[in-house]
Amino acid sequence: MKNFLFCAITLFTIATTAYAQPLGGIWIGSRDASATAKAVHAAVEQIYGAFISGEYEKGWAGYTEEATEIDPGGNMTIGKKALREGWDGFMKMADETPKFKYSNVQVRLLTSDVALAVWDSEADIKIKGQQVGGKAKGMAVLHKIGGQWKMEFDQITPMMPMPGGN
Repeated sequence: MKNFLFCAITLFTIATTAYAQPLGGIWIGSRDASATAKAVHAAVEQIYGAFISGEYEKGWAGYTEEATEIDPGGNMTIGKKALREGWDGFMKMADETPKFKYSNVQVRLLTSDVALAVWDSEADIKIKGQQVGGKAKGMAVLHKIGGQWKMEFDQITPMMPMPGGN
């Protein structure tokens, strides 16, 4: 199932790349970006900024009802209600309030109302005295609905050192 999902996401990304090319490249942050890319960037900042500051309800407001997530453990969760329940369970397991950072947000418009955002992430999480988290790469698909950019899909992929120092 994981291989099927990975292949489906990869195929979707490749297929939309040809269609999306005229809309422009990747913008780092909001520097030199179109107004649409800046709006996507602001939505990512609002959603993740709310989670970082502990304003979880404000963060969840940025997700669609059908939002899907693949968490760092590789589990797929579908629907905002299930995502919230998973988050609440995670927060109960943590020894203390986790600390998150994100930076280097990059936005690419796939269509006029669908965008891909990628960012660097870092998490300081302790569960049963064990440090988990660390550096990761975050990715999200956002969809413009009713004039607002909403999170449809997100994934956090832990970064692992590779042999040879790369």
